[in-house]
Amino acid sequence: MYQSFDAFEYVDYLRRRWRVAAVACGVAVLLSLPLSLLMPKRYTATASIVIEPPGNSDARTAIVISPMYLESLKTYERFADSDTLFARAAWKFQLQAGEAARPIESLKRGVLKVSKLRDTKIMEISVTLADPKLAQSVAQYLAEGTVALSHGENLDADLESIRAAEQQSAACARRLNQVQQAWAALSVKEPVETLQGELDANVELQGRLRQQLVDAQANIAEYQEQGKADSQFAREQLQSERARVGVLEKKLQELKRSIQELGSTMASRSAKRDALQNEVKSAQSAAEAADTRLRELRAAAGSRGERLRVMDPGIVPQRPSSPNVPLNVTAALFLALAASILYLSFAFVVRPRAVGFEPAVTRGMRA
Repeated sequence: MYQSFDAFEYVDYLRRRWRVAAVACGVAVLLSLPLSLLMPKRYTATASIVIEPPGNSDARTAIVISPMYLESLKTYERFADSDTLFARAAWKFQLQAGEAARPIESLKRGVLKVSKLRDTKIMEISVTLADPKLAQSVAQYLAEGTVALSHGENLDADLESIRAAEQQSAACARRLNQVQQAWAALSVKEPVETLQGELDANVELQGRLRQQLVDAQANIAEYQEQGKADSQFAREQLQSERARVGVLEKKLQELKRSIQELGSTMASRSAKRDALQNEVKSAQSAAEAADTRLRELRAAAGSRGERLRVMDPGIVPQRPSSPNVPLNVTAALFLALAASILYLSFAFVVRPRAVGFEPAVTRGMRA
């Protein structure tokens, strides 16, 4: 027959077999310490990059430094983690020397670590190698390459905008040239000044003819009132004045039609000139706006996006980052202790215990 689990008995069982745990821990320390000391040393150099907001002095487009904005800066890790950039660094510093069979992807995973510090604008590039000076050189090279890559990307994006602005500016310049040529051709083909002079002359002539017509009509009325039309001379004078009135009225009719035609032509030409002049002004405004935008884009090329700057190229590490001897020994110690306790617990469970067996602890407590 067997008893149920007794905690006091379990603790007493472990106490009486403490040597098992002690031996396991001692063996773990004796094995982990020399193995850790024999492991090749590796050094980690860290370069730091600060991510500044776009260089824009316009307060309307100021960047609000919010947690969401800081979190969005993690995308810049892709620049530092670029396979192409790391491949260039591996070729420059001969990182694959003696490891020709090791793929570049595997080498990168074992050497490079990129991380942006939480809630900050700082990104760290860590390189772990056996040579501390080489690790620092590679970390600095990758940091500078990341800054150059980001700046080049911003510049390429701005160059696309500049090319589009140049095309728009050229189109506006061509349009302005066309309307200016049309204005010059219209001024030569359909002048307004000569028509205005002719119209003014006709209006002045119309006034004189009307005055002459009034004088002739007054003479006729005077002859008729005084009865001077009895003599032959008077009749001839009266007939002459009446003929003169007819000629004057006919000239006035012709002059009136001429003035109307000139006025209509003047109105038509003036309307064309006004429309074309408005078109010239519009083309000039569009060309000036396009030129201004082009100058602004050229002045701000490469500075509209976030600016990366190497804040700290890192130092040559003095202490190895691995192996961590205290950590390895401590881990081995705790692992051995846990394994020994697990082993003793399993042995305690499967060990048969007769009814009536009373551990020393229980006996002591009863006594």
